[in-house]
Amino acid sequence: MEKLLQWSIANSNGDKEAMARAGDLDPKLLEQLFNGGMADDPTLMQQAMQVIRAEEVDVDTKLVALDNFEMLIEKLDNANNIENMKMWDPLLATLENESSDIRTGVLSIIGTAVQNNKPSQDNFLKYKNGLRKVIDLAQDKNETVDVRVKALYALSNLIRNHGEMAKEFAEHKGLDIIPEILNDDEAKSKLKMRAIAVLTAFLGTTEINDVMILLLRKDGVIESVIDCLQHETDLNLLDRVLNFLSLLLTAGIKFNQNELDSLKNGFEKIQPLKDRLNEDDYLAVNTFCKIQFIKRHRSK
Repeated sequence: MEKLLQWSIANSNGDKEAMARAGDLDPKLLEQLFNGGMADDPTLMQQAMQVIRAEEVDVDTKLVALDNFEMLIEKLDNANNIENMKMWDPLLATLENESSDIRTGVLSIIGTAVQNNKPSQDNFLKYKNGLRKVIDLAQDKNETVDVRVKALYALSNLIRNHGEMAKEFAEHKGLDIIPEILNDDEAKSKLKMRAIAVLTAFLGTTEINDVMILLLRKDGVIESVIDCLQHETDLNLLDRVLNFLSLLLTAGIKFNQNELDSLKNGFEKIQPLKDRLNEDDYLAVNTFCKIQFIKRHRSK
């Protein structure tokens, strides 16, 4: 395995001297490197992790290893093997790598590993600084957009349908991320979209009550989300907004007058896009707006 790693590093760098020192590889090892060979998935995960953590390996080679690792852990059994093979610690340590591309790759792995996978969510929760690290990366304005987007992707999957994780997320003031992004005029649409995805994942996991709505109003979250209908054109973002609103309507939340006015104006703005938006969420919000219009008309 060590010889395979040395040969791979030398070959990727075009270092002929290093390749000569590594010597010729056994054909079986070459088959393993390029075609997967007969190695099982845990062995391939170990090989990828060695490359990811090796200090002498260049960034491009590490990124290939990260991609390979993520493809492997798309299988639930392999995702759960991250814990069994004691790989969460090295993955979390790699979040401190100086390369933003590598940090992005690790965050993508975290999000994929825990997606619809409660055992992996449970395992991740054991690492007390893990959630805090991901929150910090999502919140850091000095980080690249790609890092922050992937951090939010990871957070959505970490807290979705996992009450204990959602509780810890709230205790770490993770909800503070949402208004900071939504109220930032310079924030990219994909960043806002992921922020709303985190919010809906959180609300779908916890009780949506008056206290929660008061908190969201206090930070201007509800108003900022509704405002996206008037000022954003990204279809993915608009779908997230409609899903958030549909979630609130299902919970029986009542909007105040400012929110209703903003919702009316915003919904009129997106009507030409209705055939390209999620039908169920669009209809739910549309029905609500019509009812509010009738109520207002009758009260005059």
